[in-house]
Parts: sequence; structure tokens; C-alpha cells
Amino acid sequence: MPVCKNCKEEWTWGETMKKSFTLATGITCPYCDRKQYLTASSRKKSSLSIFLIPLVMFISLLFDNSSPLFLFFLIAIAALVMSLQPFIMELSNEEEPLW
Repeated sequence: MPVCKNCKEEWTWGETMKKSFTLATGITCPYCDRKQYLTASSRKKSSLSIFLIPLVMFISLLFDNSSPLFLFFLIAIAALVMSLQPFIMELSNEEEPLW
């Protein structure tokens, strides 16, 4: 779980999920109300893990698999990726460039 760099409080899974659905670059800490930013490595890990969902869809097209079992598998992969996102989040006091 992410830890605020200002107040050193660890965020809960629910708080992290709520905060991760914002489009703003900075995320406000629920404890000290200071702005936090995702680290560059955290953003890279997130984008790689989210890439799994379209990859599974592409593999399905290659094998022409349109069964209900595949749909369940796709939903399960998407839920797994989304639920693991808070565990790979790392916070920083300032916004870091990706490269």
C-alpha cells in the first residue's frame, strides 16, 4: 500500500482505489491533505499491468475464442489487475518525469 511521504501514514486499500480513479496528476493524502504524486517506476508498473487486459483480448482473437468461459476469464483478469493496482503504487512529494 502507498505511504504518504509527508505524514508517513499508510493508505488503506479502499482509500487508494478511490484516489486512483482521478485524472489529476496529484493525489491528495486523506490524512494530511497534502498533494502526492505517483513515482515514475510506479506509473510504469501500472501501465504494464493494465496492458494485460488488451493482451488477453488479442490472444482471444488469434484463437477465435468467443465462449462464455473466455468472457469470464477476461473479467477475472481485469478484476485482478484492478485490485492489485494499490499494491504497486508508490508516492512521492514531487512529480517525476517518466524518462
